[in-house]
Formats: sequence, C-alpha cells, structure tokens
Amino acid sequence: MERAGLPSAFVGVQARFVDWLIHRSLRGHFRAIYVQGAPPAEPKPIVLFANHHYWWDGYLGYWLIRAWGRRALVWMEAYRRFPPFWALGALPFPPDNIAMRARTIRRTLTALQSPETALLLFPEGVLHGDPQRLLPFQRSLYWLAQRAAHALFLPLAIHIEPSYHQYPRAYLSVGKPFTCELEEAAWLQSAAQTLQAQLRALQADARHTFTEAETVKRGYQVLLRGRRSLHERF
Repeated sequence: MERAGLPSAFVGVQARFVDWLIHRSLRGHFRAIYVQGAPPAEPKPIVLFANHHYWWDGYLGYWLIRAWGRRALVWMEAYRRFPPFWALGALPFPPDNIAMRARTIRRTLTALQSPETALLLFPEGVLHGDPQRLLPFQRSLYWLAQRAAHALFLPLAIHIEPSYHQYPRAYLSVGKPFTCELEEAAWLQSAAQTLQAQLRALQADARHTFTEAETVKRGYQVLLRGRRSLHERF
C-alpha cells in the first residue's frame, strides 16, 4: 500500500505543506473563485463528478471539498509525478497497472463508508482542451454508483473565465444529487448530459457577470479571493 506506515506527524506536515502550496497557487493565479450550490446537509459520503478541461481542476475541486470540511480523495493517473499530493488524499490510478487501480478502487470503497469522505472524479478520464463538450464518460462512475449507492453523486461543473480582468475567474457549480435507473450506457449518457447542461449554464453566468456584486446576485458565493487587476490595485 502506498505510503503505509509513515509517522502521522510526517503525514500532517506534508498535508499542511501541500495545502499551503495549493492555496498560494490559487490566490496567485485567479482573481477570485466562486461557487454555486451549498454542501449537502445529509451526513453521507459524496462523489463529485466533474468535467476536466483545465490543469487547475484538481486544485479547484480540492479547495471546494476543503471548504465543505470533508476529507478529499482523488484518483490520479500521474500520481508518481506529484508525490506530495498523497497526503491530501490522492490515490494512484495509472492506466498501465491493473493491480494498482484495483487497490485504489478497494481503498475508495472503504473510504466511502465514512460520511466525511468526498471523492473528486473526472469521468472523462483525461484532461482535454475543449470546454464546449464532454468526452464520453468512462464506466468507473457507473461502477462506483452501483457499489456505493449510499453515497451522494453530485455533478460539479468547472469553468475558468479569462475575460475582462487581468487574472481569470474560476466558477464552480454543484448540482443536485444525480440518480438514474437506466442500464450502464444510458446511465453514463444521462450523467454526462446532466453535467453538460450545468456547465453551459455556468459558462453563461460567467460571461455575463463582471463584478463580484453581479456574481453574488446570481447565487454564487466567494470561495477564495485572489489577485485584483493592476488598475484596481493602483
């Protein structure tokens, strides 16, 4: 098992360091991060399934889970290139190692027995640069839904809006719990359509709001404030 047997003090130090690193990176890159949708009141584990259009998606999803006071999990194909992230819940999911993927799935199912757990999952499977569409969802999302039916499966739309300000704004939108009684292919298609509709609404909001007051008026909360534009600072 990855990182088994390490002293808890070392784990804690590494977790605080990576948390600081993510916070510093987000504050330095974005003007602000906004979120629409409150954390679930039900004491249940969560699976957030999100689009994967930006390098920042993992950071943004982690910061949302952190703000909710949940324990984050995320599957990472490139796990060994970012070893410190294991301290914050990253689990290896390499495409060429079936045994390691199986261990990660078993650990995930165990973790999802706790109502404090929130898994961030990108069912498209890969990072791609077309924010106007979603790639077909991989079957892992459906597989988890069948074996962790007690969990809440929430669509998470992520959009980064580069216009108007010197630094981009990040927008997150959490949808209602997704449930569906269809068979695998139709279930995955329905989940993708739900997220796609949510993403389009999020993109429209981002492109028609310029000030924080306008954004808040549309039902968003400030998740993190970052760097203002040069003309705002001087």
